[in-house]
Amino acid sequence: MPPRTKSAAQEKDRTAQDRKSTALVRQLFEKVWNENDLETAKKIVHPSYRSAENIEFSSMRGLNVLEKDMKFYRERYAKLKFEIESMFTHGDTVVSTWHASGVANDETFVNRRGEIQNKELRADGVSFTRIADDKIIENRLYWPRYPFSP
Repeated sequence: MPPRTKSAAQEKDRTAQDRKSTALVRQLFEKVWNENDLETAKKIVHPSYRSAENIEFSSMRGLNVLEKDMKFYRERYAKLKFEIESMFTHGDTVVSTWHASGVANDETFVNRRGEIQNKELRADGVSFTRIADDKIIENRLYWPRYPFSP
């Protein structure tokens, strides 16, 4: 018996859903994280949103979890910005690779001129973002969190 293949209509539906999902994740990084746009966050974040960051209790859910994550990282890095390099979908998950940049607020070094300078954050990372009910329900960031981490 030959393997079952998806119909053209099923494939078209999946492609449309994939585009919607990647657009949601793009908004999460470009509007919410980069621009601190909480109004956009309210529209795209699921009420049961969770994060692997566990800035607060891991049992907490919702927009407040994302807000706590953002506050935590903004306190550590001024001008924190994510630049998406690539995205693809697998089922209900969007995988994104990106570059994070910023300036550490609490880590310094002495440069060659003998001046104290804040360390710069330059990190490549990946995220796995799950979508449910056309909203972001989970986001897992994997990246070195300190400017000179291995």
